[in-house]
Amino acid sequence: MLTSTDYLMAWSIYLFSALAFQLAFWRWTRALWSWIRDLLRVALAVLVFTPAAVDGASGHYAPAAYVVAYELLTAPEGGLGALIGVRLLLVLIFAVIAVLVLRLAWHWLVASRRSPGPYFSVISRITRIY
Repeated sequence: MLTSTDYLMAWSIYLFSALAFQLAFWRWTRALWSWIRDLLRVALAVLVFTPAAVDGASGHYAPAAYVVAYELLTAPEGGLGALIGVRLLLVLIFAVIAVLVLRLAWHWLVASRRSPGPYFSVISRITRIY
């Protein structure tokens, strides 16, 4: 059984490595189209940083993706894995919808009011000539 110090140390190591992976993933996805990039980033954040209770009595938590995988592979019929998996999926769906709504709001409120810039005016002059 883990002592409280071991438990905090394990979570500290996990969160540090998950944050490093998230930052590396941000760097890897910066060349993607922004709509896809934002969805992938929020999906990874939900999968990596969402905790789930290991069991109800101890009060210990673990990353939800690991709990779901462990429960689905080892638990008998009617284990907690399917329930936690559904909850994780609902959080993921909610996060993706929130990103899409925020992205659309940003586009309608901010991006549509920006001036096209000098590059656009050069292109429009070229297309008028031909």
